[in-house]
Amino acid sequence: MKSRVCLFAHACAVLALLNAPHAPAESPAPASPSAVPITQVIAGTARKTGKKFLVERRVVGDVTVIGLDPDNLDYPTLLSVLELNGFSAVDDGKYVRVVPDANSRQFAGPVLTGGDGSYASAEYVTRILSVKNVPAAMLVPVLRPLVPQNGHLVALPCANKLILADTYANVKRMEKIVNALDAGGEPYTPEKCSPSTGN
Repeated sequence: MKSRVCLFAHACAVLALLNAPHAPAESPAPASPSAVPITQVIAGTARKTGKKFLVERRVVGDVTVIGLDPDNLDYPTLLSVLELNGFSAVDDGKYVRVVPDANSRQFAGPVLTGGDGSYASAEYVTRILSVKNVPAAMLVPVLRPLVPQNGHLVALPCANKLILADTYANVKRMEKIVNALDAGGEPYTPEKCSPSTGN
């Protein structure tokens, strides 16, 4: 009798286990981030911001963003994505031209003056820096290694100024360096440059 009771109890326990709700299976690990065509990313930003983009035909390839929706990037984030992938965006107020980095300085971008306004860190800008206490031309070989290949740095010896075209973040960094190197000392007077007569 006892054995039948034990057998019945075991059978009930087994049936209870079989009929118990199953624990949800673990959700599969997220797949590796997939690459998205860069033109698709630009199109998403165009929809989000209302900006009009002109994309140079050499701007091709896939990009990967993690933790962000590639079809819904804001403009500063798009600029960072472009910069990381060797491209630049130059906004002339009407259109945003997306070009390879090497071509960005050939397009009209903002020229920074006293009031800088608001620019994204990866936005391509131009700044004219006035140097007071040292010859501007002497700063060029010191600063040149800090300017990327697609940037531009040149001295105007007669006016003792530097012209720098680069991303906003790097222009601000270079401005701080120039101010530090230019601090103190006697004011430098540049030589007067006569216009060329063509003779």
